[in-house]
Amino acid sequence: MFSHNGKISTRQLMILLILQMFNMNILIMPRIGVGYWGKSGFLTPLAAIILGEIYLLCVTSLTRRFPKSTFVEITTQLLPKWIAYVVIILLAVKLTVSVGLELRMFGELISQIMLQKTPTVVIMIVLTVSAAYLVKSGIEATARMGEIVIFFMGVPLIIALGITIFRVNYEEVLPFLSIELSNVAVGTGLTSCLFVPIEILLMLNGLMDKPQMSRKAGTAAIISIGVLQALITLLCITQNGSNEILRQLWPVIILMKSVGMNNTVAENQEILMLIIWIFSAYMYVGIGIYIISLIGSRTCKFKRENVFVLPIIPIILLVALYPHNLGIVYRYYLRFEYYFGLWFLVPIPLFLLLVAKIRRIKE
Repeated sequence: MFSHNGKISTRQLMILLILQMFNMNILIMPRIGVGYWGKSGFLTPLAAIILGEIYLLCVTSLTRRFPKSTFVEITTQLLPKWIAYVVIILLAVKLTVSVGLELRMFGELISQIMLQKTPTVVIMIVLTVSAAYLVKSGIEATARMGEIVIFFMGVPLIIALGITIFRVNYEEVLPFLSIELSNVAVGTGLTSCLFVPIEILLMLNGLMDKPQMSRKAGTAAIISIGVLQALITLLCITQNGSNEILRQLWPVIILMKSVGMNNTVAENQEILMLIIWIFSAYMYVGIGIYIISLIGSRTCKFKRENVFVLPIIPIILLVALYPHNLGIVYRYYLRFEYYFGLWFLVPIPLFLLLVAKIRRIKE
């Protein structure tokens, strides 16, 4: 713990990465895995771990050359200022859209399942304002909250999966590995969108007490999320079947409903899953707001890093409210991840790394 000094430990970074990756993609990915890999769709997250490690390598190969700097300082040092500012603004815009779409997906989920009479916009405002209140205290407070939240997420998740794992029919995954080769690459690539939040390392690496350990923290987070997603997808397939998964927007929630044990404490397991996603969305939105505010503060060279926290809130809400209905926001969410998810994981870090090597900046 590093109180009031703007630093986070390796463990705290790992937890923040896990919380960022544990987003709405977890609910959606079983549908994508089954769509491309059929009954073997639970293997797509395991295959995607390889791509996740490649993304991590691209990002950390750059940040290791600038251990005490964020993406803002790295970019302005390597590129002409006007080009650097364009790239920095693009990162801020991308994060804003990502947080806005995530917030809308979460609002629609809660509105449909828990709070049918509560307007979605009210749910989103409450979550955003409460998350912003947290991150105004800085990265150390956010990291400490992450250490608490990961516990309250982990216990319900272990209970829900522990009950489910013994109540499904594993014959549903047979025949094993019946995959068309043409779908292998596409399915793995789309599933690797789970690891897009690795991009926050571009900013957080410079806030670590041991920046050289960022790759270790990232690897632990990638493997944890990949294995967890594989298990969740396997349970979805074995309980509901691949055809039913393709007809559902939230196959994981349907899984929890279908294996509930009547007249017991585990009767409504979907409530446990929703508790997890409330914590997850809270941290995802909060960390996203902090990173965007940090980008603005470092660009303007302000000493305070929370100057832009409150001004960001209405912009994020406007992005969240732009899609007219759930079907549109679902389509926007997938397309945005597919077309813009990897820009700050592979092309831009590799280009900056090339410039750094040309200028002979070593690790």
